[in-house]
Amino acid sequence: MARFRFQFLLTALFSTISITAAEAQAGRFFLMGDGVLTVNGQKVPFRQGDGNYDPAGLKALNQIFKADWAQEEERMDLRFLEAMDYIQDQLRGRGYNLKSGYRSPRLNQSLRNKGKLAAQSSMHMEAAAGDLILLGVNSADVYEFVKGLDCCGIGYYHGRHFHFDTGPARYWDETSSKTEDKTPQENEKIILQPEFDRYRSGETMRMKFMRATNYPFGADAMVEVLKADDSKVAGHTSLTATGKECLIVQDRHQGRTLSAKLPELKPGSYVLRIHFCNRYDYAKMPESILTRPFEIAKDLR
Repeated sequence: MARFRFQFLLTALFSTISITAAEAQAGRFFLMGDGVLTVNGQKVPFRQGDGNYDPAGLKALNQIFKADWAQEEERMDLRFLEAMDYIQDQLRGRGYNLKSGYRSPRLNQSLRNKGKLAAQSSMHMEAAAGDLILLGVNSADVYEFVKGLDCCGIGYYHGRHFHFDTGPARYWDETSSKTEDKTPQENEKIILQPEFDRYRSGETMRMKFMRATNYPFGADAMVEVLKADDSKVAGHTSLTATGKECLIVQDRHQGRTLSAKLPELKPGSYVLRIHFCNRYDYAKMPESILTRPFEIAKDLR
């Protein structure tokens, strides 16, 4: 059994490398499947052949995950759907069974109050997580495969289901999840997430704060653009056009509807660095954070 699992993961790894290289200029995300997700027995095309997303397909997936389609900022995260599709295709799964998808902050807190496995800053609240079974694939193999991608969050509790999200790269099991911790996080794990992984030079980037546990908080309106390989400053952009140096993020809605126009950049890999100008009395909140890397690409669909 161990030998079979090793061969399975090795095959998946080489398949990953070849397909990633072939799709390097194909779309907006680093991890993309064929644009068709099967969840709870429903086969849903959500991306068209020209690379554009199908609103009907996306709405159907949002209904399956119980996300709020009426509020655009609460819809299922595209990066998450694409990564799910990628994993389904790479591991040749027959589709997903979904146990838990989107959770409102109120529902997440209710689960915590009942002693359930729900983190304070759960990615379920960001519409970027699911507790899943990939049919036809051992959950332990999914766990090892996603760990190897070093892209996302994967939790495996040695049962049938696994947790998957497109937050920071990390992994855990039932002994290290720490979901029962009730110590206030005070924005300790806050992240800023660009909408896509690939952009054109000078394009407007939409982004959102995720894993924020406390409002309000302040963020410098001026954001640094750094080269991902050496952290040298390549330019600056602004989160707001109001002229204010410190943007006070009053609530969840505001924190999830941000945008900034990227400067003219050469093709390559970059990150944004944002400094917090007013952390109020949140002792655990970091002074600054980096986004996940994004790419300035020459050609996109």
